[in-house]
Amino acid sequence: METINRLKENVEIILPENGLEEKLELAKKENRKLIIKLGFDPTAPDLHLGHAVVLKKLREFQNLGHQVIILVGDFTARIGDPTGKNKSRKPLSVEAVKHNAETYINQLSKIIDIDKVKIVFNSEWLDKLSFTEVIQVLSKVTVAQLMHRNDFNKRFTENTPIAMHEMVYPILQGFDSVEIKADIEMGGTDQLFNCTMGRKLQETFEMNPQIVMCMPLLKGLDGIEKMSKSLNNIIGLTDNAKDMFGKTMSIPDNLIEEYLHLTTDFSLNEKKAIKNRLDNGENPMEIKKIIAKNIITQYHNSSLA
Repeated sequence: METINRLKENVEIILPENGLEEKLELAKKENRKLIIKLGFDPTAPDLHLGHAVVLKKLREFQNLGHQVIILVGDFTARIGDPTGKNKSRKPLSVEAVKHNAETYINQLSKIIDIDKVKIVFNSEWLDKLSFTEVIQVLSKVTVAQLMHRNDFNKRFTENTPIAMHEMVYPILQGFDSVEIKADIEMGGTDQLFNCTMGRKLQETFEMNPQIVMCMPLLKGLDGIEKMSKSLNNIIGLTDNAKDMFGKTMSIPDNLIEEYLHLTTDFSLNEKKAIKNRLDNGENPMEIKKIIAKNIITQYHNSSLA
């Protein structure tokens, strides 16, 4: 039970609700490692503390001996994915995809044990599909299912164009789960639809479907939008210690609790004690210093006085 509680800490969505317990029991029964999938489309080369929320959860699974698979969406990045906004994202060149993927992989080692990670590229199987096979995969998903995705539904209602490649994108991401036989797919809450597509496709291929674990989206330095390089509101994993400290100190006071829970590696008891200090009226700047020093220690093995 302690292991279950620890793995569920900070997780915002688990589908189905009792799925994690069932998967862990299955792994024990079959005496095997669970396959934990995290997909990245290398659309920008820099990772930040928002990415780290998911990566640190992956590390917990690693520490329990399970197999983490980092899936680099080099094929899907060349297509251009739906952004969740009112227009599609531009596809990337092969050269840009390769550069960004290499940068991602190098930065992953700041959080997870890269030597124990299996890294795969979805071009390995998607490039090999014949057009007939693509149509067969697409036939397993209905338009009604795709329209459950909020941004598709919103754009359709507003008569904003939706290109066909955008609707194909989540299906291809779901097919990735079929190929690697994922037991668990992780992501942010903004990836819920795409991750559940993996469950649906695995079921149509008569596989034991993956469960979905979605982590909350860390708000950026503006205190409003999710942390995103395009919004210039990030604390990057490659930022130097001084910049990390300064940026953390600049967060709005209403984000202190969120950053305490999602960006630090304090124990649950330590987090409660720090939160109590804040609730009891301690200067928020002092609490931010505690959080900032902890963040620096995680990524630089040092702290600032």
